[in-house]
Amino acid sequence: MSPAATRTRSDGGRQRPAATGSTAWSRRWIRALESLGATYPNTRLPRGRSLARNGAVQGLAVRPGEVTARVEQAKGAWQVTLTLPVFSDDQWAAGVRALAGQLQHAASLLEGRMPENIDETLGRAGLAAFPRRGELSSRCDCRDNGNPCVHGAAVHYTFADALQNNPFLLLALRGRSRQELLAELRAARAGRGPRDTAGRPGVPVAELPSGEAFFAGGDLSAVPLHSQEPADPARQLRRLGPPPGCTTAHAELLAAVVEKAAAYAQRLEQGA
Repeated sequence: MSPAATRTRSDGGRQRPAATGSTAWSRRWIRALESLGATYPNTRLPRGRSLARNGAVQGLAVRPGEVTARVEQAKGAWQVTLTLPVFSDDQWAAGVRALAGQLQHAASLLEGRMPENIDETLGRAGLAAFPRRGELSSRCDCRDNGNPCVHGAAVHYTFADALQNNPFLLLALRGRSRQELLAELRAARAGRGPRDTAGRPGVPVAELPSGEAFFAGGDLSAVPLHSQEPADPARQLRRLGPPPGCTTAHAELLAAVVEKAAAYAQRLEQGA
């Protein structure tokens, strides 16, 4: 799927005040912005932050490789574009494989939550969602040639604010919308995409000795437990989809084993 097809837009109206770094996403984006401060007078940053807080930034839009917005002041309006390189399809394929291999990350993403340490996993594929040195730049139709200018800084702070509520905008900027990423992640988890482990023999779930393989020996009653009974023990497994090499029917067999194991654990804790 071509990254050019990804499009994520914010509300076309006036943006709310810029972030003060209240989440990890906004703080990291602001740090990336402030790392540029050595190349131009820092006075642009507080002036840009003030513009953003006063609602001067309008029509923020996020597309693969760019964030665009209009900055309005009494003396005129300026069009601003922030740019960041888009990952290629091959890079995204490697990144999705890395994410699919991390069960916790995969589950969080499929539930609509972005793991704060996602860059650590993407780093195994040589990628970084947040800007690396030299990647971030801006354009504005004002006369200031700063990178960014005051208006560009205002858009940076407003985008950081948008990341607080929707960190998936960061991945859209790198070339994958939330819907595309989740679809590719599900495909990778189901083994429908290219995988490094392709061709390895598997064991059918129906042949696993669930009565023996899923329970350890020893006195489990000696382990202190303070658990709460889950409403649906196999919920995460079903959300992730069938494991590689398994059919939906096999996945349901595994889900049934998980449910039985959860019930058995509850009985152990209650001394039944």
